[in-house]
Amino acid sequence: MFFLHSKRARRVATCTALALSAGMLLAGPASADSPSPRPAVEKPAPAPAAPSKRFLPQDGSRSAGVAGATAASLPSRSDLDGDGHSDVLYRAGDGSVFSVSTTAEPAEFSSTSEFVKDVIPIGDQDGNGSGPEVLTLSKFGTVSLYGDATPSYGSYRWSGPGWQIYNKIFSPGDISGDGRADVMARTPAGELYVYASTGTYNAPFHAPRKIGKGWHVYDQLIGLGDSDGDGLGDLLARTPSGAVFYYGSTGNPYTMKPAKQVGHGWGVYNQIVGIDDDNGNGIADVIARGSDGTLWVYYGTGSGHFTARHQASTGGAWAGAAQLGGAGNVPAHGKEGLLARDKAGTLFWYNPTGTGKLFPRSQVSSDGGWAGSTIFEVNSLGRDGISDTLEIYDGRLYGGETDFGGGWGAINLIAGPGDLNGDGTADFVARDRSGVLWLYRSNYDGTALHARVKVGSGWGAYDRIVGSGDFSGDGLNDLVARAKDGTLYLHQGTGQGGYTFKPRVRIGGGWNAYPKLAAPGDITGDGKADLLAVNAGGELFRYSGTGEAGTPFKSRVSIGTGYQTYNGLY
Repeated sequence: MFFLHSKRARRVATCTALALSAGMLLAGPASADSPSPRPAVEKPAPAPAAPSKRFLPQDGSRSAGVAGATAASLPSRSDLDGDGHSDVLYRAGDGSVFSVSTTAEPAEFSSTSEFVKDVIPIGDQDGNGSGPEVLTLSKFGTVSLYGDATPSYGSYRWSGPGWQIYNKIFSPGDISGDGRADVMARTPAGELYVYASTGTYNAPFHAPRKIGKGWHVYDQLIGLGDSDGDGLGDLLARTPSGAVFYYGSTGNPYTMKPAKQVGHGWGVYNQIVGIDDDNGNGIADVIARGSDGTLWVYYGTGSGHFTARHQASTGGAWAGAAQLGGAGNVPAHGKEGLLARDKAGTLFWYNPTGTGKLFPRSQVSSDGGWAGSTIFEVNSLGRDGISDTLEIYDGRLYGGETDFGGGWGAINLIAGPGDLNGDGTADFVARDRSGVLWLYRSNYDGTALHARVKVGSGWGAYDRIVGSGDFSGDGLNDLVARAKDGTLYLHQGTGQGGYTFKPRVRIGGGWNAYPKLAAPGDITGDGKADLLAVNAGGELFRYSGTGEAGTPFKSRVSIGTGYQTYNGLY
C-alpha cells in the first residue's frame, strides 16, 4: 500500500448519495419523478507533469564546506534509490505522485483513493538502511507515515488525524541530536510547534511543543538540514517580499538560534526545497523553482549562506509539478483551473500551465448543452482534488446526477473556496435573494451537507462573490466580493464555522471595469490563490496572489484575449 491518489478526469460533480434541502438533511434521495438535471460532464485532468531528470552542475563547490563539517555527504531525507543523492518527490495536478532522481526519468508511485496535498520526506527513521521514511498530508488533515520508500513504493506504517490545524508542516532534519529527522508545524496564527521523532512506527512523534510565535510573517518555511556543520538540522524562512532568514539549531529541539538574514530577491521562486547535501561537501543545499518552471540549485557554504545559483533542469521543465515534496510553500488544492460557458451554452475547461497562464481550452459538453443553466464551480467536495460544478435546476440543487433536494430557488449565488470550518472537508456558501449568506458544510465524501449555518446579512450589496483557496497567506480559505460601485473587498476566513469571516477589508476600487471575475485557485504554482478578470474587450488578466491580507494581489498581467465569447466564467 502506498499513499497516493489515482489519476482521474475532472468531474462536473462528485456527490452520489443523500439528497439535501437548502437547510437540512433529508431522509432519502429524490423520487423518480423529480426533474432531471443535465448529465454530468467529464473535465480533462491536466496531463501528469513529466519534468526532465534533475542534473547536478559541476562547479567545484565540493570543497566549499565550512570548518568542522564532515567530509562525507550528509544523510539524505529523500534518497529513494540509494545512490547517495537526494531525489525529488512531487504531486502532479491530477493527484498522481512521482519521484525524480538525478539518473532516471520520473517514476510513478502506487495509488490509493485519498488525495494527498503535501509530501514531507523525513529520512531513515528506523535506522534499518532500507530506504527513507516519508510523511504524506491528506486534504482532510491526516498525516501518514510510509517506510522503506523506493522510487515507486512505500510501506504503510502509521497515520494520525487532526493536522489540518496547521497551514504548513515540514522537516528541518534532526534538531534533537538523536540521528532522526524531526517535524515542525505552523498554525495560521503563526505559532510554531515541534514534533520530536521517537523512532517507533506506532507512535512516531512525541507530543507537540510550541517553540515560538510570529511565524506567520513568512510565506515559505524550508527544512534545510545541517547548514553549519554541527550535525543538527536548520531551517530557512522567506517573507513574501523575497527576504530569506536562517534559523540554526541549538541542540535543544525546542529552541532555535535568532534569525539571521542571509538573502534577498528570492521572491522569484514559487517553491523552495531543502535538498540536504547535493554536492558532497557536507553542507545542506537547496533547490528552487522559478516562476517559469526552471529548477535552480544553491550550494551551501555554511550557516544558511549559499553560492550563486546554478541551473539544475532544462528550462521550464518543472512547471507542471503542482507541489514539490518538502517545499516550503503552503500547498493549494481543490481547484486549479477555469470553467467557461460561451453564449451558445457550451462548456469549456482551461487547465493551468503552472506558470500563471492557461492551456488551450477543452470542450466538456455538447454544443449548447448548458444554455440557460444556473451553475457554480466549487472546490472539491469529495476525497479527490477535483473541483465540482453545482447546478440549480427547477429549484433543486444537483451535483451531476445527484439530487440535493428542493428549496434552492431562493439562492442566487454559490461560492466554494474550500474548508471554512477547520474540519478538513470542503464547504461552500450560498446567498439568498434577501442578501443573507449561508454556510454549507460537507461530509468527507462530498455526499451530504450538514444543516446550514447563517453567516450574515447584507451580502446583497455585492454583484460578484468568488473564492478558491487562500488569498491572505494564512492557509485559511477566503472570499473576494465586489460591491456594485466597483469596490473590491477581502473577506478573510477564520477557519471557524460559527464565525466564518473576519470584518471585510477594502483592497481596491474600479473593479467594475471587469464584466467577469473568477477565482481559478493557484495557477502560478506558489500555493497562493490567484484572481482572474476580463474587461469589456475580452482581455483576460491575472492578479497573482501575494499572500498578504492588506495587499492580496500583485499588479495585473494580461494572459489572453477573446474571452468576450463567454457569458460566464467559474
